[in-house]
Amino acid sequence: MARERVGILGLGLIGGSLALALSGRRGAPEVWGCDRRREHVRQALAAGAIARGCAAQELAECDVVVVCVPVLRSVEAIRALGPRMRPGGILTDAGSAKAAVVREGERAVAKGAFFVGGHPIAGTERSGFHAADGALFAGRTFIVTPTRNTDEAAVRRVQRIWKLAGSGALLRMDPRTHDRVFAYVSHLPHVVAYALVHSVATLRTPVPLGYSAGGFRDFTRIASSNPEMWKDVVLQNRAEVLRAIAHYRRNLRLLERRIARGDVPGLLGYFRRAKKTRDGLQTP
Repeated sequence: MARERVGILGLGLIGGSLALALSGRRGAPEVWGCDRRREHVRQALAAGAIARGCAAQELAECDVVVVCVPVLRSVEAIRALGPRMRPGGILTDAGSAKAAVVREGERAVAKGAFFVGGHPIAGTERSGFHAADGALFAGRTFIVTPTRNTDEAAVRRVQRIWKLAGSGALLRMDPRTHDRVFAYVSHLPHVVAYALVHSVATLRTPVPLGYSAGGFRDFTRIASSNPEMWKDVVLQNRAEVLRAIAHYRRNLRLLERRIARGDVPGLLGYFRRAKKTRDGLQTP
């Protein structure tokens, strides 16, 4: 039986980490890679993460193609690659917004080929191949977002790749449910972190950030994330992100009123409920 071949479009943090995670693994596929930044391809080749660097259209020769570029660009890439996929081929992605991507993927793939939406729950605020880490997905949850049109064998093949890359739990979510959930647990935290740092940056009397306490540094770490990527995420999942922001605003106003009134029981109840929820959080 011929060795499976996986193509990765985008060799930044996620795509580069996937390539590194698969390289040298027993039973792992041969990996081809493509990136619009030639230095990323050169770095991936030098690191042994990919067996071949290629043009985007050549990826369609692979058995499975994983699109690892910002989500608005991923839709364009899926539209271009989908019709080129050969029968039995699988096109998948690694983006954090799913409904529009899955819809476009199912429309775009050639007859006999399959699209499977995917989302590894892993990442850092860094970007580029130099930030890639072969252990990035170790023990982390991987989510597939099949629809009633999704081929089950294709789902299993995609899950196998991410399992080989080190993923822990393998979960399934409806694409719309996924986008609603991640609007709150991922997209809103980034929006709030960016807004907080922007608020400090635009003060009339600047605050010397060299004195910032651990709370500010820890809370705002994700505001160092790739702006291009997060611009795409919030626009791709715009409706759910706006709902999450509105809900957050209502809760912030509630906290504001309790502070203004000096409402000690109300503040304690608010903070205790938040603490209890946070203390029960499990890392995926």
